[in-house]
Amino acid sequence: MKIFITVLFLFSFCFTSLLSAEQSPWLLRKNQDGIPVYTRKFAGSPILEYKANVIVDAPISKVIAFFEDEKQIRRWYFQCVRSELVENESPKQKIIYLILHLPWPVAPRDFVFRRTRSEDPVNGTISYSLTALPDRLPLVKGMVRVNSIKSIWCFKALSQTQTEIDFQQHTDPAGSVPVSLINQLAVQTPFYSLKNFRRLISGKDA
Repeated sequence: MKIFITVLFLFSFCFTSLLSAEQSPWLLRKNQDGIPVYTRKFAGSPILEYKANVIVDAPISKVIAFFEDEKQIRRWYFQCVRSELVENESPKQKIIYLILHLPWPVAPRDFVFRRTRSEDPVNGTISYSLTALPDRLPLVKGMVRVNSIKSIWCFKALSQTQTEIDFQQHTDPAGSVPVSLINQLAVQTPFYSLKNFRRLISGKDA
């Protein structure tokens, strides 16, 4: 019963925001190439929370296999230049390390986070929650370690050949970064990440 309640709670993240204590209305910021991107205020932070959605022409098994391959993340996640597995904690939990190159003159950021997989026993939706582990690895010279990331990815099979992806996230990049730049990236990051993912998984330009 406890496991079932935990799964139900995790899946309530999809299409709603439980990442912040107080909810603000979502604002549509970009709607292009079949990828709507929304942002909203996040309680206690000047940095916007964002969410986006895309439908890809691939079965969910193929989509999940590609998403779970940490070596592939740098190919599709916006501004990611390095992605690698730190530890395989369990079949449903991995610790992953990423490096992002942000626009000059902002220093590169690195992430250490735990990615946890859950599955809805009713509709088969597969969900991943990401939480930051900033102290899991030593700091790297020239990098600014991201201290906070709250993220949820949801994958739902629409048919045998189509999968819907929902992505919602709030990140505090730490260090000295203009808020205006980070909030600009709150639109670019989900849009280009999902666009890249769709192009690669479907094997065609989107």
